Amino acid sequence: MSNPMEEHLAEALAEFEEARTKLTEAGAAAARISATVMAKDRSVEATVGPQGELTNLRFPTARYRTMPPAQLAGVLMTTIGAARAQAAEQLADVYRPFGPIPGLSPTGEGGFQELDWDALFAPLREEGLPVPPSKAPTRSSGGALLDEIVDEDDAAGPDGGAQR
Repeated sequence: MSNPMEEHLAEALAEFEEARTKLTEAGAAAARISATVMAKDRSVEATVGPQGELTNLRFPTARYRTMPPAQLAGVLMTTIGAARAQAAEQLADVYRPFGPIPGLSPTGEGGFQELDWDALFAPLREEGLPVPPSKAPTRSSGGALLDEIVDEDDAAGPDGGAQR
């Protein structure tokens, strides 16, 4: 005769191991993500990695040489942004089977968006469990030490050095 608690524990452990294996595989797949985008005018090609980092930048034609700096900067920013959005979408696809991932958004800047803490903690609040406040309390003063640090920051110049 077997113990039902041991059977339940063994089943839970097997489910955990399966989920861990799937997450390990997903992590490996996420690490291989790469997205390459060519600008509409074919002047620039940008490739980004899984975290949206620029891994390659190519100028397939000489068109960039005749572009005004502002136009070239705009094409670069647009192309890199599109590549980052594609990489974020790929990342979302890898992790989508595990359920919603708070903050992960292919349309957000860098693939992420601001978290809605109230919505995230709502199920816990409904169960009556303690949750952190969604917004930090505001105070006029953070105490003498914080006031001193803030005063020192105010005295620093725009480059972080002391003003003269």
